[in-house]
Amino acid sequence: MKFVRYSMPGRAEGQGVYSNGRVADLSRSYVGFDDMLADSDNIRTTVEGAEVGSTNLLPPVGRTSKILCMAVNYRSHINEQHADQTKEPILFAKFYSSLTGPYADIPRFIVSDIMDYEGEIAVVIGKRAKGVGRSDAWDHVLGYTLLNDMSARSLFRVPQGNGVMLDWFSCKTMDRSTPVGPWIVTKDEAGDFASIRIETFLNGSKVQSADPSDMVFDVPKILEHVSSRVTLDPGDIISTGTPAGVGVARKRTLEKGDVVRVEAEGIGYLENRIV
Repeated sequence: MKFVRYSMPGRAEGQGVYSNGRVADLSRSYVGFDDMLADSDNIRTTVEGAEVGSTNLLPPVGRTSKILCMAVNYRSHINEQHADQTKEPILFAKFYSSLTGPYADIPRFIVSDIMDYEGEIAVVIGKRAKGVGRSDAWDHVLGYTLLNDMSARSLFRVPQGNGVMLDWFSCKTMDRSTPVGPWIVTKDEAGDFASIRIETFLNGSKVQSADPSDMVFDVPKILEHVSSRVTLDPGDIISTGTPAGVGVARKRTLEKGDVVRVEAEGIGYLENRIV
């Protein structure tokens, strides 16, 4: 099953179940997107609703959802950054205002001269999680979506005395810079998470390709760690990190006119032009 948020000309945003270009709208059945996801086990619908074009798809994230992202979680990316593995998961947060649609144009950053891509798989919470252990972590995951963690890298390191302070806020939360989607695919439809390969293409050339076996911290460990600090609610998403091949390592970051595509079999794809 695929859950989407979408817009239609002349009407409010909708939400529902997507299949082959059509949506069974469930907007009147649930107060919000998160409420729909929380009740996903009880949703039974045949998609015979209205046609919805790709440009109408919105990020499948509720406006009050927590958006968390793993840092340096793929060994290949750690190696290309000449960094060290951390002993515990390191995460940063984004805001709803940081997100954009799966096929939306993304404005080239004005305040940063280094704009970079990071293709990632995100897990979506379906059942409230607080203090969960590894053994039952997957029970709290509804499904998966894609996220391109666009980064303003020249804003990341701020001089502080003889060292630097890392400014995650400026680097990661620029308005309308992070495409998410195109939908949330439930676990049963997407297949085994361990076999999902994330790939990124820049103007048609493959620049990233890896599967979760390259991750330092697996999903159960991430959920155990996060839920020991904050309560995770249905609709919250945790992006699991990016593999090697980011632009700054290739010395080829983004300019106007570039097209970035992030895809994973079983989930779908994001495709965004820098304007």
